[in-house]
Amino acid sequence: MSSPAQAPHERSPGGATGSTRLGRFIAWRLSFSELQLQQLEQMLRSTPWAWSLAAVAGFLCYIEYADGADGQRVKVWFVVYCAIVAVRMGIWLAWLWRPGLRANLPAMMLPVIGVTQLMAFSLGALSVLLQHDGPAQAEAILHITMVTVSLGGAIRMATIGRASYVYVALILGPLVLRDIWFGGSYQMAMASIVSLIGIYTLLSARLLSSALHEIQAQRRRNAELAMALSAENERTHTARRTAEEAVAARMRFFASANHDLRQPLNAMALLAQTVHTVSTERHVKEMAEQLVACADGMTDVVDDLLDITRADAGSLSPQWSSFAIDELLGDCCRPHQAVAVAKGLRLEIATGHVAVRSDRALLARVVTNLLANAIRYTREGHVRIASRIDNGRLRLAIEDTGIGISAEHLPHVFEEFYQVDNPARDRRLGYGLGLATVKRLSELLDLRVTAHSVPGQGSVFELQLPLADAAASDRGHEAEHAPASTTTALAMRILVVDDDHSSLQALGGLLASWGMDVRSARDLQSALGVLHQAGPTGPAGFRPQALVVDLRLGPQVSGIQAIEDIRSALGDAELPALIVTGDVGGDYLDAARAAGLPVIVKPVRPSHLRAFLGHVQALGR
Repeated sequence: MSSPAQAPHERSPGGATGSTRLGRFIAWRLSFSELQLQQLEQMLRSTPWAWSLAAVAGFLCYIEYADGADGQRVKVWFVVYCAIVAVRMGIWLAWLWRPGLRANLPAMMLPVIGVTQLMAFSLGALSVLLQHDGPAQAEAILHITMVTVSLGGAIRMATIGRASYVYVALILGPLVLRDIWFGGSYQMAMASIVSLIGIYTLLSARLLSSALHEIQAQRRRNAELAMALSAENERTHTARRTAEEAVAARMRFFASANHDLRQPLNAMALLAQTVHTVSTERHVKEMAEQLVACADGMTDVVDDLLDITRADAGSLSPQWSSFAIDELLGDCCRPHQAVAVAKGLRLEIATGHVAVRSDRALLARVVTNLLANAIRYTREGHVRIASRIDNGRLRLAIEDTGIGISAEHLPHVFEEFYQVDNPARDRRLGYGLGLATVKRLSELLDLRVTAHSVPGQGSVFELQLPLADAAASDRGHEAEHAPASTTTALAMRILVVDDDHSSLQALGGLLASWGMDVRSARDLQSALGVLHQAGPTGPAGFRPQALVVDLRLGPQVSGIQAIEDIRSALGDAELPALIVTGDVGGDYLDAARAAGLPVIVKPVRPSHLRAFLGHVQALGR
């Protein structure tokens, strides 16, 4: 005997258990696929014309059989049939006028399919009610109407489970049984035709359902692919943005490191040059020369690293111009002449006066690196630059009689830090960045660099340059390219402005060692104050004959603005001025060149500085 506590949990076979099963069935039937809901919505939208045609079909059957032996039953059937059509129209109107029903398609599934199947049942019932043969015309209309309605309904319900099968069976099944019951030849022929059409209708509905499901699956796969592609594009975009940010950060780092490294290098090189100038002891001069060489080597490394980074980041833009190649080669060879002579090498230039079009500064960098490399690895013989014109381009070859490069190493010589026969990383043999820089800049300038070498006999590096109209050759040079004698006596008044204390002292000391009257200032206000100090020119104040100004004097004032203010204070708009900077690019540097100011990049080479001052002296300032 059950306890009272257990009684509520009991289920009677026909009570609560039956209700639960019915609820589960309804809940299961309310779970429909997207394709089924789409077809249901299409059925609802097509209700006016589809069910109007169904009403017409029922009316035709009514007309043909209302006056026959089964007329009374047909009239009752027609009333019921019209009521079913009216119910379906009512369902359509409710769906049309009530937004809640339009938004809840699953709730419309059972009413719509139920009324549709009810209509199929009523049409099948008509075949049962017609217990007598009618005229041939009436029988034909009856069969055509039944087949047409079943075919249309089966297609419209193709994806909704087995609803199309039930629909066709309810309409055509009774009709076929009726024809077989009558048993005449005409009726048997009609039964066979209707049966074949019914089978064809069911097969067509099945194929249509499969096709629609495949289309739906394909759409789903396409949507998933589109989402995956969108996600992949987003990841690619994120990765590209991250890479661009990394490159930008690297560029900022190298730009900052470049400026910060050049300041102490500049001071060290100038101090070493000053020691070399003022000292009379041989070993001190030799030590000073070594210090200058070390500073120059470190400067080359900084320049190479920065050029490679800027080329990789795409921030290095060529400044195209036309110029004579022999003049550029002369400028490139001049700093290496003393090194070649010291090693007993002949440094030869065998090129004519030919105008080419390229970036003069970047091309000079390429040629200088190739020359330095050739001289470094040549013990005896010569280093020669030759040229020839081929297919509208100038082929420029840097040849040497050095140690050469073996075939297995030749493809790798343009890689960063790759060196042949230097496992100990001897600094005197370079750092492995010169040819890497040549490769990057050659790609940027489309120089099509190639290398040929025979071990023990030498190497040839060849560049191809586009020719330019000789009349367009740009023979102008910035001050740092002009030759100057290192022994010319210079007695001038110079104002030096630099916010870096070490560079300011070193540059002032070097100029003073050349016999100049030098005044120094760390900012614009101090420089303007120097102009009012008593000096050799008398109580009127110090009036410089030239200015040497650092490009960046702080966050507020640039060297360009300082030069303009000093010129304005002196009333001399043509006062010669030289910009020195640790930057090798940027808006300030572009603005300085646009203003027509000569620029020397730190570390300042004494020969370039003397060239500028010699030019000023030649102007009679």
